Amino acid sequence: MRGRVGLRARTDFDVVTRDGHMTARCRGIELSSSGILIDRGRAIRCTDKRLLIDLEMRLPERLCGLRARARSIWTCGTQQALRFVDISDVDRLSLAEHIDLQQLRGATLS
Repeated sequence: MRGRVGLRARTDFDVVTRDGHMTARCRGIELSSSGILIDRGRAIRCTDKRLLIDLEMRLPERLCGLRARARSIWTCGTQQALRFVDISDVDRLSLAEHIDLQQLRGATLS
């Protein structure tokens, strides 16, 4: 993600996106406390680039999904970078804990 701040990690978990009436299942492949890189598994369409997208991130170590609202930063092929614009402090802390776990596994990026 451009303009990176803080740690980010490679990861792999389910993400459900909701933008308008459309719901899609994606994979979270990179994560930081400020945003996420998702792989939609298909070419990005113009309907995927709405101003705000609601996310439900299903981290493997959590029973309940984390919710956030994000905006699209860039797209390339099947991947889309999103910056969080609304996420609870508790969910942001859960993301930081997931990044720490990935760091222990050697999956952090600089």
